[in-house]
Formats: sequence, C-alpha cells, structure tokens
Amino acid sequence: MAPFLNIPLCMVVSFLVLTLVVGIYFSRKTTSFRQYAIGDKQFATATLVATVLATAYGGGGLIRSVQQVHNLGLY
Repeated sequence: MAPFLNIPLCMVVSFLVLTLVVGIYFSRKTTSFRQYAIGDKQFATATLVATVLATAYGGGGLIRSVQQVHNLGLY
C-alpha cells in the first residue's frame, strides 16, 4: 500500500462524488418545483412522522443524550 494513500479521505471523497452523480442523474427526472418540494404528495404517514421527529430532535439532542449517559451513567 502506498504511504501517501489516505483511506478515510478517499472514502469521504468517493461518497461525495457518488452523491453528486446520483443527484445529477435524478434531477433530470424532476419537472417542476411542486414535484421537487412535495413529491406529488406520494409520502406515507410514517415517512412524514419520521421527518418531523428527526427535525425536532436533531443531531444535537442525540449527542447531548449520549454525553449525559456517559457522564452520569444509566441511572
């Protein structure tokens, strides 16, 4: 293995490039802003609930909870 090869950096760059390629590919199928914004109302109730909960709770809340468990224990 070459000493200059940084595997974590390669993984991140690969992920970003793949995300860009998939985004460009699927952006060609979207024809209007309404279709982009609400997906022509083709969402299941579970998807909408998960989206609202993820927005309300967020990553910061998860990190704080984990930190509190680490600091105080499970009690």
